[in-house]
Amino acid sequence: MERAERPDLPSVTTAAALLRLGQILSTVSFGTARHLARHSLRRLSGRPTTPADWPEELSRIVERLGPAFIKFAQIASTREDVLPPRACAALGRLHDNVEPMRARDVHRVLAAHLGPGGAELLTDFRPEPLGSGSIACVYPARLSDGSQVAVKLRRPGLTDTVRRDVAILSSAFALAGRLPGLRGAPLSDMARAVGASVLRQLDLAAEARNLALLRDDLSTLEFVAVPAPVTALSGEACVVMDFVPGVHEHVEVAQLSRERRRALADQTLRAVFEMLFCTGLVHCDLHPGNLRLTRTGSVVILDAGFVYRVPEVVRENLALFFLNLGFRNGPRCAEAVLASAGQVDRRSDTAAFTEDMARLVDRYGGTTARDFDLIAFSTELFASQRRNGIYASSEFVFPLLALLMVEQTVRRLDPDVDFQAIARPIVFRAASGRPAGERRRRLESVD
Repeated sequence: MERAERPDLPSVTTAAALLRLGQILSTVSFGTARHLARHSLRRLSGRPTTPADWPEELSRIVERLGPAFIKFAQIASTREDVLPPRACAALGRLHDNVEPMRARDVHRVLAAHLGPGGAELLTDFRPEPLGSGSIACVYPARLSDGSQVAVKLRRPGLTDTVRRDVAILSSAFALAGRLPGLRGAPLSDMARAVGASVLRQLDLAAEARNLALLRDDLSTLEFVAVPAPVTALSGEACVVMDFVPGVHEHVEVAQLSRERRRALADQTLRAVFEMLFCTGLVHCDLHPGNLRLTRTGSVVILDAGFVYRVPEVVRENLALFFLNLGFRNGPRCAEAVLASAGQVDRRSDTAAFTEDMARLVDRYGGTTARDFDLIAFSTELFASQRRNGIYASSEFVFPLLALLMVEQTVRRLDPDVDFQAIARPIVFRAASGRPAGERRRRLESVD
């Protein structure tokens, strides 16, 4: 039976962790003190005071803390059902509007990547970023043949700090998962998954390979685009890719027609379900900075640094789970979970778990995006597993992350979309042995 390995996180010495923890607390304390001082000065000067600017200060604190914290904040910013809308908006800036690299650092990183005499390979390069993330910044340029491209450059000097922060955050989330109200939620596994993804995102050569695979996997979807990497010019600190027209235009959902919103919601879900049920290579970081809507009605998927290959057995059982969720067949959903669980033994109460699933699926099965609460559903699911001695497979966390990141986007586009109905034909096609990514797997088996 195929299993994925649990994400490995780096080991960090106690001294290094404590030193970094002190820096973190200092940054948080300084930012909090500055916010309180500004609030007090406004009050003393007679100007109106409001606590409404705290989310902006929070986003500045997170930005100063660095990539690992920014990644968790990006996930949090998609959850308007958990955080206040103003906080989500402030943290949403961190998707692609982090303070950019200094121009001299940009040129130094690019020169180091291209090597001596490599400058002529890229023309019309401009150091003004199209997007500025926590790990890298993206810049416009052209190839020597005049083709327009986007050049993604990794920020220098990140590795050691990111390793320490990932270890600290993973420990913090593991402790949080033991608190009342959070027991059963897969916080520890999620923290490990996100932490490992941040570390993987430091390797832009791997991202170039992932882009090529995703582009091949999703090529059957007419309105979904993935930029093609220029392999010859990509490496560990840089990935060069096709420039997709319109991808950097800001498109407000409210400006789109209802028909356009419904089509975009449909295409977004189809892309995610193709990855989950057919290709097995899942983009787990589809926040608004990486999932772009264009005015022409297409969905563009960017930044393939955090992808995960779902094991075959998990993919099959996930498809079975979704299919029976739509039909409100709780016992078959329970079978799918039990078949992919990390551990089921004689102490496990499978009958009680099946009864829990029947109630849960009866409540959520067949509902539209407006009525389906993924966080509540998944929390109850994992709580039942924990209560009944069924140890959840950590591989289920990655599909959950993929859905978690797009749920709010889809809900804003079309709250009446029936995601279970969209999943059904894709599940049937996957079960028939005609997955979109079959060509990729054949090529890999030859290698």
